[in-house]
Amino acid sequence: MQTTTTYLDRVRPAITQVGERFAALVTAAPDPQRKVPHSPDWTIQEAAAHVVTVAPRYADGPERRGTWVTDPQALPELNQAQIQALGTHSTAELADRLRLDLAALCDQIEGYGTAPPSFRFHGGELVPADVALGILLGELVVHGWDIAQAVRQPWPIDPGHVALILDGLAPIVPGWVDPERARGFTATFKVRLRGQATYTFAFQDGCLQVNPGGERPVDTHISADPAALLLVLYRRQSQWKHIAAGRLLAWGRKPWLALTFVGRFHQP
Repeated sequence: MQTTTTYLDRVRPAITQVGERFAALVTAAPDPQRKVPHSPDWTIQEAAAHVVTVAPRYADGPERRGTWVTDPQALPELNQAQIQALGTHSTAELADRLRLDLAALCDQIEGYGTAPPSFRFHGGELVPADVALGILLGELVVHGWDIAQAVRQPWPIDPGHVALILDGLAPIVPGWVDPERARGFTATFKVRLRGQATYTFAFQDGCLQVNPGGERPVDTHISADPAALLLVLYRRQSQWKHIAAGRLLAWGRKPWLALTFVGRFHQP
């Protein structure tokens, strides 16, 4: 008898794997007070604390708890307040807490069965509780990459994990469109994540739909190496180095619009 693989079946082992890698990385960091590149002036310890404070949000959301901001620009202030409220813990203590929280979270989401509840994420858009785990996976992958840069350790990014992250982001990114940079903008982008999946981003007068039904003309096609696209979307690396290396390619009726794609959104 053939069984159907659900999104949770795919994202749970990814959360467990990357969560353990993250925990091991921060525990082994020789200097927890070293500054982390690309994060808002955080140390390794503070970056780890941020991830520890983020994980419970995904348990709170489906239960109508927690603090959620409608304006993504207010999120850095919330992040900092929650890091301070957490108090001081060693990186080993933070790692142990993260392991426990991630396991409990995945059990909670699995307990909802085939109809997990949805909740309003930062930015105001609804996301199913299981799909939201893809966003949490992005936190683990990207902040793990940040810390790995600080300690000069490799941090390979699994292309399949990037697809899970984009699946998680798809429902919430309309709420992350920067109105100043998208006002009056109409265009359709088709983004192919090499070896993974394809996503359609359709802007109409500054409003975004992701993977809308029906056929529509595509203005810009983008072919992207998964890790390169993830790091560019999260503003960790410049698009130009990946364009030069062929990891990001664009074509279509208006290929130059590809250069503006990431800038249409607030930074995750």
